[in-house]
Amino acid sequence: MSETRERGGPDAARGRRDRSIRAAKKKRAPDMRVYATRRRKALGVAAVVCGLVVVLAAGNYLFGGDGIRRGVEVGGLDVGGMSRGEAREAIQRHASSTFEEITFGTVGTVPGKELGLKVDAASAVDEAYAVGRQGWVGQRVFDTLRAYLSGIQVDSDIEYEREAARAALEKLAREFYRAPQDASFSVTDDGRIKVQEAENGRALDQQETLANLDRALANLSAEVPLAEDHPKPDVTTAEVEKFRPTDLIGEYKTDFRWDTNPNRKANMKLAASAINNTVLAPGEVFSFNEVASPLDYEAAKTFSDGGIGYANGGGLCQVSSTLYMAANYAGLEIVERHPHWAVLPYIKPGFDATVWFGDEGGWGIQDMKFKNTTDGYILIREWVDEKGFLNAEIHGRPTGKKVEMRTVKVWERPQVGIKWATYKKVTKDGEVLFDGLLHEYIYGYNPPIPEDVPHYESSAPRVAGWADPTNTTGWANVE
Repeated sequence: MSETRERGGPDAARGRRDRSIRAAKKKRAPDMRVYATRRRKALGVAAVVCGLVVVLAAGNYLFGGDGIRRGVEVGGLDVGGMSRGEAREAIQRHASSTFEEITFGTVGTVPGKELGLKVDAASAVDEAYAVGRQGWVGQRVFDTLRAYLSGIQVDSDIEYEREAARAALEKLAREFYRAPQDASFSVTDDGRIKVQEAENGRALDQQETLANLDRALANLSAEVPLAEDHPKPDVTTAEVEKFRPTDLIGEYKTDFRWDTNPNRKANMKLAASAINNTVLAPGEVFSFNEVASPLDYEAAKTFSDGGIGYANGGGLCQVSSTLYMAANYAGLEIVERHPHWAVLPYIKPGFDATVWFGDEGGWGIQDMKFKNTTDGYILIREWVDEKGFLNAEIHGRPTGKKVEMRTVKVWERPQVGIKWATYKKVTKDGEVLFDGLLHEYIYGYNPPIPEDVPHYESSAPRVAGWADPTNTTGWANVE
């Protein structure tokens, strides 16, 4: 007995559904075979391109004739496809026009003939021609391919006279050199301290510049880069900022107009201008004579040689005396000071400081010197202002010092002179460092002005002068 089933029963329906699901899944899934086919096609195209390039290179190698390989340059000059003779002529023409002038940065130029330039075009052409023609076949094809794709540079062979080049560079180095600038400071007209920043110098590194010349010539270039050194200054901006003067620590003034002698005024202005804005480092000594003696002075009245004379440099003692007192009030160490032989009208006895440059008559050199005993730089200023006063100022770092000075007439004897004693008191942050006699001296009387000395109008000094009822200075006798 056999069992039969209907064609349209439940099992048949289930089978149709399974087949539909499998068909839908197969339709949605990516076809990996399509991607693989595309990759193969792309790789095939790339292989074809590379193959063409290789074929072209190989063709150039195998059938390129007698010319230089394409893409070969000599010193930047394209010689690809040229024959040897054409390449030699092209290199010679290019070198001849290029090397008329050799330019060294922005400093200057040197004619090529001065350096004795000689271009070995034949040697460079031989090297260029050898590209793609040396080594085994694979190496030749590779070199030819490399020339096509990225180019091959061959240096030119150029000779020159090195001693001539060194001489030219030495001359250019002198023109190129710039000395380093130390940082410094100055005082503006309104009394402000202005800092000038330090600057590095500039020097030509001749040896390295000579090497740059070699490289430029090998490239058939007339532009030679400069190799520079930058020497540093001795005084940096930071040092000046740390030690620069910030305060007025000492000052003094005397009357510039009490004597109308124009030569005397000219001498004073000349010396004061030379002294003005002098900078002293810590521990450095200022010498009045060192600054003032080289100047060219006019003849004027002097208090010298036991009387009143007329000589070049009259009036300088007022400049030195005014500065001497400013240095005292600044609390600086006085290294050298000499009194005048007689009392003066423009400054109190004991506050004066005479100077003498020396002469053939046997008078020794007398200087006024003081030392910077502060921890910073000091700036010395001396000038004549619009009101007719000779001013001396010392600018520096605060020292905490306070200086008081006074001068006292001890006695007066007509046959001997007048004895004056000068006292000084120095305190620092309230502590007394010195309080006592600074020096004493017997001053003489001023004789009348000689007849052969020009007379000019004089008046009682407005400042730093002193009551002189006995007219020991003699200024009242001047006609």
